[in-house]
Amino acid sequence: MEVIITTSRKPSQRTRSFVKDLARVLGGKSLTRGKTPLKEILSKYPKVILVEEYRGNPGKLKLYDVREEKLILLFISVKLQREICNKNVENREGKIKMEFYGDTVTYKDLFYNFFRDFNIISQDSPFRMCFEESSKDSEVLFYIQFYRGEEKIGPLIAVKDLKVLEIAD
Repeated sequence: MEVIITTSRKPSQRTRSFVKDLARVLGGKSLTRGKTPLKEILSKYPKVILVEEYRGNPGKLKLYDVREEKLILLFISVKLQREICNKNVENREGKIKMEFYGDTVTYKDLFYNFFRDFNIISQDSPFRMCFEESSKDSEVLFYIQFYRGEEKIGPLIAVKDLKVLEIAD
């Protein structure tokens, strides 16, 4: 199963850039949504990451898991790859190591369960998705930072709130 990332309708350029960055580091595919209803996308792909906007910027990440009838809703702000490392970095291998630090370990099962079916999690990958505590900013619950080796490659996702909801048909 491939990681599918799409947007709400008529996304801004910044949101499209964020979706492409996320697809590059996760080894996934960005799906141009157009007028396609979300229900149709979810019928084709059992797990989808949807990026929604707030004032022209990525503001929500919705991780849909149709089989488990679960939705992980993240309220976010982001920094793009070009703002972190000034280049586009692609994960051609399509594997990533997930690391959790401090209090973020409480979310480990939630994220492992979502990403497990994509077959992208590997302890040997030089690409890392790190869940890091927010020590400075009280508005941020935690950060999701992407690395290649020890180099920060972005995007950086500041998670301000997280909710787990049930999906109703």
